[in-house]
Amino acid sequence: QAPPAGPATSRKQPHNRAVQWRRSVVRSVKKPWKRQQQQPSWDTVRTVELPEEEQQYHEKLSAHGFFFRQWWAAQGWLLASAVGVLCFMTYILIELGIGALSSVRFGFCVARPFKPQEICPPGEWVAWGNTIVAFCVSVLLGTGMATMAAWTVSRFAPAASGSGIPEIKTMLNGFVLPDVATLRTLSIKVPCLVLAVSSGMALGHEGPMVHVGVCWAHILYTRLPYFRQNEARKRDLLSAGAAAGISSAFGTPIGGVLFSLEEVSSQFPSSTLLLAFMASVAAMLVTALVNLTQDGDLTLYQVTYTATFHTSEYLVFAVLGMVGGLVGAVFNALNVRWNAYRASAAYRDRVHPVAEAAFVALVTLVTSWPLRLTRVLNALAIHALFDTCSARGTRKDMLQAELGLCDADGWKLKHPDLMLKLLLAASLRFVQTVFTIGITCPAGLFVPSMYIGACLGRFVGGLLKAIDAGGFLFPAEIDPGVYSMVGAAAVLGGISRMTISLVVMMLELTGGTDYVVAFMLAVLSAKFVGDAFNEGIYDLQIVLKGYPFLHESVGKSITECCRDAMEVHLAVVDLSDQLGVAALRSRLLGDATTFRGFPVVDGPRFVGYVRRHLLEALLDETEARAGPGAELGKEDLEFCVDTTVVRMVPEAPLAQAHQIFKQLGCQHIFVIGPPNADTTLDDQCMDSLLGMLSKKSFLRFVTERGKDAKGQRRLRMPHMRRRRHCCQNEGEQGPNGETSLIREQSPSGNSLAVLGIAKRASPVAQLDESVAAESDSSSNDDDAGDTREERGERK
Repeated sequence: QAPPAGPATSRKQPHNRAVQWRRSVVRSVKKPWKRQQQQPSWDTVRTVELPEEEQQYHEKLSAHGFFFRQWWAAQGWLLASAVGVLCFMTYILIELGIGALSSVRFGFCVARPFKPQEICPPGEWVAWGNTIVAFCVSVLLGTGMATMAAWTVSRFAPAASGSGIPEIKTMLNGFVLPDVATLRTLSIKVPCLVLAVSSGMALGHEGPMVHVGVCWAHILYTRLPYFRQNEARKRDLLSAGAAAGISSAFGTPIGGVLFSLEEVSSQFPSSTLLLAFMASVAAMLVTALVNLTQDGDLTLYQVTYTATFHTSEYLVFAVLGMVGGLVGAVFNALNVRWNAYRASAAYRDRVHPVAEAAFVALVTLVTSWPLRLTRVLNALAIHALFDTCSARGTRKDMLQAELGLCDADGWKLKHPDLMLKLLLAASLRFVQTVFTIGITCPAGLFVPSMYIGACLGRFVGGLLKAIDAGGFLFPAEIDPGVYSMVGAAAVLGGISRMTISLVVMMLELTGGTDYVVAFMLAVLSAKFVGDAFNEGIYDLQIVLKGYPFLHESVGKSITECCRDAMEVHLAVVDLSDQLGVAALRSRLLGDATTFRGFPVVDGPRFVGYVRRHLLEALLDETEARAGPGAELGKEDLEFCVDTTVVRMVPEAPLAQAHQIFKQLGCQHIFVIGPPNADTTLDDQCMDSLLGMLSKKSFLRFVTERGKDAKGQRRLRMPHMRRRRHCCQNEGEQGPNGETSLIREQSPSGNSLAVLGIAKRASPVAQLDESVAAESDSSSNDDDAGDTREERGERK
């Protein structure tokens, strides 16, 4: 006889729950790795609806009590603090990994294996020397590390390549990029970044720390509903993650917050400012407790100067800034054009990304070996160039002596070849960086650009000190280390076009306000000179990669009206027709359409906009209550139709639409007006739906007419084919035999095809907003199928 069901069920239930939980965890870990990750592109990017999600958030918040609202508010502070701590802990792992792997290329610590020479006990370091064997070991190990990093990135997470700053800027501009900030991307980017930097290529890890911070922010906010269900709150934490990344890398909390404000964030309200500052403070607290540099400094780049300036030196700083701006403009032009050629089909068919990275690493290591300045890692060389000469016998002093920057008496001025070596090192690193940035490896631009500027600044400072130090033109004592830091700020500002944040970062690194005027002059001069030729490198990379981005300068160059850019072929829900549940489900919500929502009209009058998931829920409820043959009434759709959507008249300038998209963060603007301009106002409906503007269709319109920013006009844009729209004539049958309803000609001369419940190919306006039919606030992980679904919609 079988035992009673009750006790047996009670005994097996905990075991079954444990097994189910374990299997769900295993599936969640395996699932992201089964799918081949793709590099983000125009087609896979979708926009977010910030106003609607903000309204839903406040409605949910008002429905709960006081303690629940306080708990939701506290989640932001807790997550910001956690992001700062995790970001710095990741930076520690990266630093330790780089120190262990890079040391093998130059020697071996007997007492403490896989420890760099800086922390190896005296007399325990065994260097490979300057022999041919040492050269082969360094080149082969470096090339192998770069090849392994490139293969891992190209195989598992292409989104982990580069610095990630262009992608972060696009996300914070109101778009969602799939796979950019996922756990899979983070787990690949960190070890591959260690391999790439340790290989000795012309790249750094400070810039990718911004991407690491954003990845941690994305991973954490998916666990809490306060952020998971609201895109605006997500972007607050993403901005905080970017600030924490810079703070962890450079030890500059205020500079990290200003970097997030100036460079990556499009909207930066006071709530975002507080979260970013909280994340930076948390990162700095852990930095002070860990003491990673073993000398009391927050980071390797922190220095202390005692020299004072003379008024005549300010002119030299301004000239040095102009040189940095010119160097940055030339670098941006060469690098972007080279990467544009790399993106061509002819190049990609002939050169594999892994082979390209291996070849670049091989050439870089071979050409860097003859000069001691270019042989060591960029970060160590920059610190030696920044610091002043002394005879204290520290490891830093020994490194400066090995690089030929100082001698036992202090400044090394008796050897004129030092000036030539500085110029050669700057020129060589410039060429190497041009061909390195853009390969399939995690690569930051901060360190190589600072290296180039530090060499140029050290050259200028040493030249002035040798020629006229203490003389008539420059009476004050000249410290070439100060000029090296000013030159680094000038070149970095010339490449990235950062201003305030860069000055504050340099101010925090020097630890005083005596040099703030020098940094300001150099950075402003670099920006003015660089802007005369092209845009910053990150803006150019956004254009090169084809990401949609609402630039500030777009609205100033548009002279057209909304009627010129609106999309007129729209699939709508017409309340004046019979709204059968089965017909709506088969024609609007079928497999052939992935629209996120539909305009709702009542005859000629525009009513509002209904989201796809709300319409599906309404159909499911009606079908369960009355069967598949039931019909919906107007009153059934009232609760799910959004009547507060943004509306504009067709004569409104597109510059106003640009401001609405940028400041409000909405997805659509509906163009409303009389359907026929020839009739009198009394004989027609004034609120007819004439067309619709989406954020991406607006950007495509601006791009195709060459009305974008200066950098986009001068850069050869990626070819974006204009999608053709299939227009049905009156009486033409649809795919299911239904007849399309054709309106009269709109004022712009285009026919407005109101398809009612017709199933047809996606128009561009709704095509750009289509994603998998889930929720409107889906995260980056939910966008994997956008490319497949949208390509199936396109004509």
